[in-house]
Amino acid sequence: MRIKKWLMKQQWRIVQVRGIWGLFYSTLLLAYSYFIYIPLFEDMGTWGPFAFAATALVFFLILGYVYDRVLVMWAPSGEVTTERNPYQYVPSPKEEIFWFPLFSSLLTASQRIAKKLEIDDTEIQETKEYYAKLSKFTAERKDDIEKAIALRKKYMIDHNMSDFLEIKAKSSDATDDA
Repeated sequence: MRIKKWLMKQQWRIVQVRGIWGLFYSTLLLAYSYFIYIPLFEDMGTWGPFAFAATALVFFLILGYVYDRVLVMWAPSGEVTTERNPYQYVPSPKEEIFWFPLFSSLLTASQRIAKKLEIDDTEIQETKEYYAKLSKFTAERKDDIEKAIALRKKYMIDHNMSDFLEIKAKSSDATDDA
C-alpha cells in the first residue's frame, strides 16, 4: 500500500473517532492538572501527562482500526463506483449554475489585477479556456440548466460587477476623506 494512502486511511480513522478526541483532550488536560494525584503517573514526573497522552492515542488508533474493520466504512467498492460513473466528468447542474459563474468572475478579476500589476496571466487564461471547454458538456437536465443560465446572464447584465478603476477611485476618495 502506498504511504500516502496509508496516511490518509490513518487520518480518516482518527477523524471517525473525533467525538472521543474531545474526551481525550479533556482527559489530557485533567491528567496534566492532576497527574501528581494519580498513582500511575506520579512517579513519572513531568512525563506523566505525555505518557498518558501516548497511551490514549494508541488506544484511539486501535479503536479507529476496529471501527474501520468491523463496520467496513473504508471500502474499495466505493472507489470503483465512483470510477465507473459515466457522468463523473460532466458538470452537474450545481456546477453549471453556481460554480462556473463564480470561477469565471474570480478568474476575470484575477486576470485584470494581473494585467494591472504586469504579471504573466497565461495560466489564468488557460484555466478560463478549460472552464469554457468543460461548460460545453451537458448534464441530464439540460432544460433546467439552460433556464438557470439565462437567468444568471440576465442577472449579470442587470447587476454588472464594478470595474477595478471604479473601486480604486472610491477607495482613494475614502482615504482622502479620513
